[in-house]
Amino acid sequence: MKSARLYEYGQPFRIEEVPSPAIGEGEVLVKIEGAGFCHSDLHIRDGEIRILPKLPHTLGHENAGVVAQVGRGVKAVKEGDPVVVYGGWGCGYCRWCITGHEQLCIEPKWVGLSEYEGGYAEYLRVPRERYLIKLEHLQPREAAPLADAALTPYRAIKRALPHLVPDSWALVIGVGGLGQYGIKLLRLLTGVGIVAVDINDERLELARQYGADRTYNSTRHPELAKELLDLTRGQGFMACFDFVGTDETLALCISLCASEGKVSQIGLAGGTARIKPLENSRFEVLFEATLWGNIQELREVVALAESGRLTPIPMEFYPLEQINEVAQKLKAGQIKGRAVIVP
Repeated sequence: MKSARLYEYGQPFRIEEVPSPAIGEGEVLVKIEGAGFCHSDLHIRDGEIRILPKLPHTLGHENAGVVAQVGRGVKAVKEGDPVVVYGGWGCGYCRWCITGHEQLCIEPKWVGLSEYEGGYAEYLRVPRERYLIKLEHLQPREAAPLADAALTPYRAIKRALPHLVPDSWALVIGVGGLGQYGIKLLRLLTGVGIVAVDINDERLELARQYGADRTYNSTRHPELAKELLDLTRGQGFMACFDFVGTDETLALCISLCASEGKVSQIGLAGGTARIKPLENSRFEVLFEATLWGNIQELREVVALAESGRLTPIPMEFYPLEQINEVAQKLKAGQIKGRAVIVP
């Protein structure tokens, strides 16, 4: 089968022929019809996040396709079933796995980010059938971004819901794929006012279409922090979602978060969160770096999408052979919503 392999950090992917995965008892082989290309994959390719246990390796953790083969004992799916693949695989035994939060496993087995190869290939070996969520109406290649681009903000927002009361404001920094889904979900799940901040006018226009009440291009607002604080009448934001994760964006979120509010870091651009009450933050400000989501949360996201309540963001589809072009376009900020690789 064809696969896009990373041989060295900082180097392009290589398209090559590799053996199709063999499956064993309880395992499932999925023919990939769509694999979302994520910013974290870009950080890994560029060597900014070095978590791969070995090289060469096949990335791709945002996957959907059709069941091609099932191992002995598999009952939940059959050949031909369209599925979304949950990617936060774990050991199955630690505290977080047995309580349903496998993505937080102390020995993570994340698809495409561990010893398990990912979905930038024609076929994907899935070790447990519970990682597959069947689709009723959605096409797999259009459902692939639900596995991360929608799931990750869903978890962050769900965990912040006690703070998101109707007479408050939420701040979204970064309106890429995850931020776009974040705005849609905030509008769907809460009654808060939503402010979106980005450096791209086209993405900010999308933010307004998706329900943002106010949008700001940070490159044209030198006193952005003051403007945003004035908007909240000095109270600050009850929830701040940072989908970028630089020193600057984290500092902005922390400085603008209200007392009894919450800062959620989702983006992993290498920044450090620094909180010092009386200097750069109010008292009783919560900070959390959220990670992905669990299987049940992905089921909830898929249900919202299947029902039509959660509508898709713009998607661009590319053959596997153009994966390096996709990486460059994403790095240059030229992907409007989500790029999906179609092997």
